[in-house]
Amino acid sequence: MTDVSQRMIDRNGHRFGAALSAAGLLIAYIADWRPVAPVMTAVFAIGVIFGLRYSPMGATYRALKKTFKLNVPVSPEEEAPPRFAQTMGLIFMAIGTLGFYSLGWGAGAWIPILMVVALQALLGVTGICVGCEMYLIGKRMTTKAG
Repeated sequence: MTDVSQRMIDRNGHRFGAALSAAGLLIAYIADWRPVAPVMTAVFAIGVIFGLRYSPMGATYRALKKTFKLNVPVSPEEEAPPRFAQTMGLIFMAIGTLGFYSLGWGAGAWIPILMVVALQALLGVTGICVGCEMYLIGKRMTTKAG
């Protein structure tokens, strides 16, 4: 099995997936479509559990790129930082989903989901991945300490 820290993904697919999920979740919030929360939680879980190569968002990017013959060069990126960010997103999505369906938070369950929307939109628009940066800072701290 390949070490997770050595796997590579296309940074463009990562940004596209973030923009797509941010847009979908924002529309769900505006329309108060709460069933989108568990669906997107499952989408995040697939990427976290099986790797970002198997993420439905990444698959959508690759399919669109191939279908429309888009000449977007691959921009390789180590998988570990985005996978950590995806894990953080999964945790917040799961909290929001539990808020809707188990904890009785009502509209308050949108708060952790909207945090995900904000960070996904930041990544999609600017390329800044806050979760990735957190991972890299943690990695530097543990490397210096060890």
